[in-house]
Parts: sequence; C-alpha cells; structure tokens
Amino acid sequence: MPPRRVRPSELPPLAGAISVAAGDRDPVSEECRRLLELLRARCPGLLSDRPFPAGEVGPEIPLDQERGSGVYRLVARQLAWLSDARPGDGTVVWARGDDELAVEVDRVSVTTAEGAVAVDIPVRCDEVGEATVRVRFALGSDARPAGLLATTDERPFGPPEIVDVWGEALTAFAWQIVLTTAAKLADATGRDADGAGLIPAALRATDGGIAVLTMARHSLDRRRLT
Repeated sequence: MPPRRVRPSELPPLAGAISVAAGDRDPVSEECRRLLELLRARCPGLLSDRPFPAGEVGPEIPLDQERGSGVYRLVARQLAWLSDARPGDGTVVWARGDDELAVEVDRVSVTTAEGAVAVDIPVRCDEVGEATVRVRFALGSDARPAGLLATTDERPFGPPEIVDVWGEALTAFAWQIVLTTAAKLADATGRDADGAGLIPAALRATDGGIAVLTMARHSLDRRRLT
C-alpha cells in the first residue's frame, strides 16, 4: 500500500490542537476512556460524574509512559490523517516542492523526565536514509509548575539534511502529539455544566509520564451542546 502524501501545512494547525478534542467517538477518545476506567477502579473518588461549573479545576490525570505509548501513536495517526480502517498504512510522506520526507507515524515514541518530554520521530529520505529526529520540550514539573507553557530547542536533534528543511514541521507535529493527547484525555475525564468536555489547564512531566490538570471552560469560552 503506497504511503499517503501530504504537505505539512495540511496538518491541523498547532493553535487548534486543543479543539481536536471535540468529544466525537474516535479511537483516541475510546482509548482515553478505557484508561480512565482503569484509573477509576484503582483510585476511587478521583473522578467525578457531576458537571463542573465554569472555570472550576478538575482532577489531575496521570498518564504513564507504558499506557501512554498507545495513545500517543493513535494521536499521531489522527494528526497525520491516517485512516484506522487501513491497517499497515503507518507512513505518511510530506512533500514540499521537490523535497519529500517519509514520516513513520506508527513508530513515534514519547519519553519523559522530570520537567521534560522528548518525542522521537523516525523518518527517512533519499539523502540520509533512515534516521530518528528528537524534539525536546521543557514542561512544568513538581518543583516548577508552568501551566500549559512549554519551551523547545531552536531546532530538533537529527541529521542536518533533514532538520534544516523539516525541523519546524517536525517540531509542530511533536507538540501537537503532546498537546492533543492532553486535550483528549481531559475531554474524556468529565463534563462541564454545558455538557462539553473538560480541557487541559496544566501539564506536568515526571520520570514516569505526564500528568494533565483538567478544568471546565471559563464563562467566556462556554461551549453549549444543547
């Protein structure tokens, strides 16, 4: 099956990553709900079925690296517009003019440390062959809360033939994976007074994974579903 070819600009915009978590039934949301049911059984009382008033902070949801690996890859597939009805199509080819880069979406991996997240994206091209590009983000930690603020290196780590051309697109793709995973997890956690899903208020990275602090939308951002 030939890989799907897209322009990086066709990926959902970074600024709209949170809006991807609209509550539609999809593989990512279903996996998040499954993980939350396991959390509910392990930590009774952490999750609430009551509607959250506007602006109220909800529970903080942990996502360890082992359970999170499947969610990150499902999110990566969704962001790359890869259909779940086409097994084995885990590669997408980015095209920009005469330049092409094959991105191995199903092999994307995310690792965490205290206050840091690294997204490894396997790629290949004619000039370099196979390579892995690493995108690092500094997030909040136990010692230094940072909300949803994150910083990254000026350019990803990888062969210059790749990062010189594709560094910005790979960084955006990596951040979308992290942020959209947080958004999907928050959305599955609970509902606000209007029936809309919760949203991320803060991210915290640890040696074991990430934790997503959830909250209900503020009054100015109410999303009524009735």
